[in-house]
Amino acid sequence: MAVRLYDVLKNDIRKMVRTVGKDEKGNIYPLLISQIEKYLIELVLEETDNNYFHAARYLGISRSTLYRKIHSLLIAGRDGEKPVEKA
Repeated sequence: MAVRLYDVLKNDIRKMVRTVGKDEKGNIYPLLISQIEKYLIELVLEETDNNYFHAARYLGISRSTLYRKIHSLLIAGRDGEKPVEKA
């Protein structure tokens, strides 16, 4: 029987909500989603040897969306450097 993603994440997300919820009231959803999204993109980039074309196809998004997310989530690029966050 295959393990459902919901079941895998349930306890971890519960812990995160309890920990983060005390300090970030009203901001839990975007914070959790961005962290999950960042990890997923980093993992897929690693699995595709930082091939943005293949990573975007794997994720089901366009390359331009992938580039935008890499920049906005401050994910290290092909050269290993993280984008500079705009002030």
